[in-house]
Amino acid sequence: MAGDRQAFNAHRRAAVAEGRCVVYEGVIWQVYELAAPYDRRSIPSLVFEADDMVRRIRNYPADWRRLSDETLMALSWNR
Repeated sequence: MAGDRQAFNAHRRAAVAEGRCVVYEGVIWQVYELAAPYDRRSIPSLVFEADDMVRRIRNYPADWRRLSDETLMALSWNR
């Protein structure tokens, strides 16, 4: 169990490093792609993580890194 958590934490750190930092309405968001093995539905997801909240979407464009901050954050409300 501890090995699983360590593997997840290592994967998450790498994903965050490859993601984007967005400041939107005064809130700092880390936006990153989480691979399928770490999602309960076994599909990749785009994670929006702030200090006190996390949003996850599963339907997002492949070029999400090129979207404007405003467009990217609007995606975070999609379910």
